[in-house]
Amino acid sequence: MDSNCLDWLLACISPPWRLCMESCECLSAGCLYPVEISGWDATKEFFVEKCDLVWSEETGKQVELRQDLRENAVLFVRLLQADERERSHPVVYEAEWLGKSRTGLNQFRLNAITPVQREQELSTV
Repeated sequence: MDSNCLDWLLACISPPWRLCMESCECLSAGCLYPVEISGWDATKEFFVEKCDLVWSEETGKQVELRQDLRENAVLFVRLLQADERERSHPVVYEAEWLGKSRTGLNQFRLNAITPVQREQELSTV
């Protein structure tokens, strides 16, 4: 398992489930993770969709969605676990549209978003 896959596991799931998820399905295209993605689509309607996240060193994190999204839409990605009593916390990403898959789904690269502190918050710290 490459270091990016391990980082994803450590950041998104609780310690008891890490060992379970470390056995993710890894293909030549990258590791597959079942995720739940939520956000607002191109018509500004909230959606929730389950899919696989493909993560590789060469292409980064990618997903295929039925939803049409606005350019650089903000998405919340939550790793799905075998036991939903141990829910992972969603991670925020920006969606970069890559094109259509052979099956007609929208392909997106997920780019990390770094939180920015406001000036007022910095002055109170």
